Amino acid sequence: MPSNDGEATRLVFAIDESYSLPLTVAWHSLRVSNSELTDRLSIDVLYEELSPPTIERLWWHAELLGLRVRLRPVRLEPIRYPTAFGGAQANYLRLVIPELYLDGERILYLDADLVVRGDLRALFDTGLDGRPIAAVRDPLNPVVGRGRALPGWSKLGIPPEQEYFNSGVLLIDPARCREERLFARAVEFIAAHPEHIRLWDQDALNWAAADQWKRLDPRWNAFPLSALLRTPWVRYTTEDLVPLQDLVRLEETAAVLHFASPAKPWKNLLPDGPAADAYRALLTAVRDAELGFTATA
Repeated sequence: MPSNDGEATRLVFAIDESYSLPLTVAWHSLRVSNSELTDRLSIDVLYEELSPPTIERLWWHAELLGLRVRLRPVRLEPIRYPTAFGGAQANYLRLVIPELYLDGERILYLDADLVVRGDLRALFDTGLDGRPIAAVRDPLNPVVGRGRALPGWSKLGIPPEQEYFNSGVLLIDPARCREERLFARAVEFIAAHPEHIRLWDQDALNWAAADQWKRLDPRWNAFPLSALLRTPWVRYTTEDLVPLQDLVRLEETAAVLHFASPAKPWKNLLPDGPAADAYRALLTAVRDAELGFTATA
């Protein structure tokens, strides 16, 4: 567990009502895979609005799992946040992180639609090499000039070969982000150029960070591509940059498996296979546990 030089000890999620169920699945996966770490980890959940029953349910799961959880209501800057193509305003909640955490700790941000399968201490120990954030290159949009990210990138003067990261797993130095106004500039970009937003906060953060982000090992944010490629939402078009078989092979050893795309497994939209089976097992554990919550409610 990192402790003596300002390394991250705090884990942050951000959700709306519709992501409360996958959040508890992520918590269960975290407890199973990181039992020693979770005993000493502080977990914050950012949200704008949650119903009282949902809040009660989240507290119940946190107590059941022995997690130190804080639910933090926050407010975004009053601008229009593009949510087309399946997005939600909650996608942008991570943009407030640098202004919330002023104590010098680094932050690990995780999306709620993922499961943790490896020891996160190695990720917490990762140096940022002076960069404000660290992330994994997006498997489906590895560079700006390929894929669906940042529409109209050429008009913004962005070179097509600029690498593009996925924002579902972010190691954040809040102080450095404030110094560089990284997240603040991302919000300004959203307000000024909504026409260039296709993948929500991720597009804005990639524009703001440009090439100034630390590359993480792909195992910290792998997609279940063996299943996603059998859905109508995902096509793989960058075989020349990263062989697909390498990404599929990564699924077996990934420390974090991220269920990106509309094919959410808790909605039974992910095709059958190892990734879906693994998620269903955790989801079943959550639902079985909630029988106790229902009995006491």
